[in-house]
Amino acid sequence: MLDRKVSFLSGGEKTRLAFCKFMVKKSTLLVLNEPTNHLDIPTKEMLEEAIQEYEGTVITVSHDRYLVHQIVNRVIEVKDGNLQDYVGDYNRLISVQQAEKEARKKQKMLASQQAKAKAKSKGLKNAKRWN
Repeated sequence: MLDRKVSFLSGGEKTRLAFCKFMVKKSTLLVLNEPTNHLDIPTKEMLEEAIQEYEGTVITVSHDRYLVHQIVNRVIEVKDGNLQDYVGDYNRLISVQQAEKEARKKQKMLASQQAKAKAKSKGLKNAKRWN
């Protein structure tokens, strides 16, 4: 395989090659885009360990929630063209999102109750006119 050209490697083999290059070359910033795609479980575990031992800054975009949970200490969520910064691990992000969801739910319920009360009050007012 040492004589193989990179263009003939599979997706996982290309990722492993990039991982090897990362391990031997010093850097202070590592940008990873879906780093666990095409990797088997042992290679994912090696990548996770390498990232945890890495002394520089790692920016990763990933849908692999397990990896994100294992390696991050800050999450920046991109949603509807806006950035939301969550200092802490993935659990912090989830708890903040759940709290925001509950707050929106309560606000919606309160608005609905107020609208019903207003409609009822208006109905009583109109009923008095005709009596």
